[in-house]
Amino acid sequence: MPNSGLNRRQFVATAAAAGLTLAAGRPMARAAASNKLVLGIIGAGGRGRTLMKGFQSVPGVEFAAVCDVYEDSTARALKLASPQAQVYADHRAVLDRKDLDAVVIATPDHWHHQQLADAVAAGKDVYLEKPMSWSLEQGKKMVQLVRASKQIVQVGMQRRSSPGIIAAKQLVDSGILGEVNYAQAQWFWNMKPLAASRPLAGKLDWERFRGPSSKLELDPPQHARFFNWRYFWDFSGGNVTDQGTHLMDVIQWFLNDGRPPRSAVCQGSVYRLQPAQTPDVFSASFEYPKFFATWTLAYTNSYQDGWRITLQGNKASLVLDDNGYRVFPDAGRGGKLLPAVQEAEARVSTEAHLQNFADCVRSRQEPNAPVEVGHHAVAGPHLANIAFHKQAKAVLNDDGLVTTG
Repeated sequence: MPNSGLNRRQFVATAAAAGLTLAAGRPMARAAASNKLVLGIIGAGGRGRTLMKGFQSVPGVEFAAVCDVYEDSTARALKLASPQAQVYADHRAVLDRKDLDAVVIATPDHWHHQQLADAVAAGKDVYLEKPMSWSLEQGKKMVQLVRASKQIVQVGMQRRSSPGIIAAKQLVDSGILGEVNYAQAQWFWNMKPLAASRPLAGKLDWERFRGPSSKLELDPPQHARFFNWRYFWDFSGGNVTDQGTHLMDVIQWFLNDGRPPRSAVCQGSVYRLQPAQTPDVFSASFEYPKFFATWTLAYTNSYQDGWRITLQGNKASLVLDDNGYRVFPDAGRGGKLLPAVQEAEARVSTEAHLQNFADCVRSRQEPNAPVEVGHHAVAGPHLANIAFHKQAKAVLNDDGLVTTG
């Protein structure tokens, strides 16, 4: 496939590109001079376009490059980009542009490692969607390559920039819960079965989408391997990692200095979302030095709809979800639930996370969710998937190696 861009409004785009071309190297001189940030989007599917919309609330940001393998996604993303934006099929062609300050990578998980490596090698700052990596091994390498560069990399762990959740952490730090020995993460949602037929709305480069490591063929008329790629092991760790990276990060951030667990076990199955490979109902358990945690998901019922994190201490318990956070004192054995002694809203703010990234690109300060946070956040869920596949307990050693037994 060619690496060159397909011009949109070719005359205007050519003139603009000529005026914005920079010498090779870090883009900060240009950004500092104008306070304007020019971005490219790599992976313009639903999440990628949501991030583009989110960046519209960040002053001085525009998208000048759109890269995707699916014609419909490209067309939709162009409506959110600058009028001079160019279209690319190959992410490396986006990275060759010297006028871009940074890129947003919102491709499926199996592309994150290579595209991040290529981006920092090209001197580009990166906003990388979660989960950061497709595997523990890739995550470790990604941390190393970013730290060998001078680039700013923010992982899409938006709870790290959400004021209400930061306030909840400060409350836990105050000791109000006492000693916490049990943490519970859950996500319940009544998902409809996958559509039996879903036609493509334009051309799709399946070979480029699946990448060199997968041999999966496209599956018309359902096209589940494309539209529902999160449910196939070649492309994702399933919801164990996709949503687990958010919730387990909060637990680790609040209770364990952000560090991953020592071991994990996991069981689950596919009950609703056939022909998915990754389970739509599962329960994973994690061992930490001072507490035990569980991560449970069920996509078959909407009881307690949505996500929730519960921390049980010997003085009080904290419940955190889309309704905010509440702290309930321990009523004692057999006692009825007492009224909350602390409560507040705790909205998850993607916009604040995007603003933090833009600020750090300009200031060169460390972002709220650097690569170490992204790697540790998904390490536990990766460990759970290893345990699931091996049908055994998976142990993460101090050197980062995994043993099962």
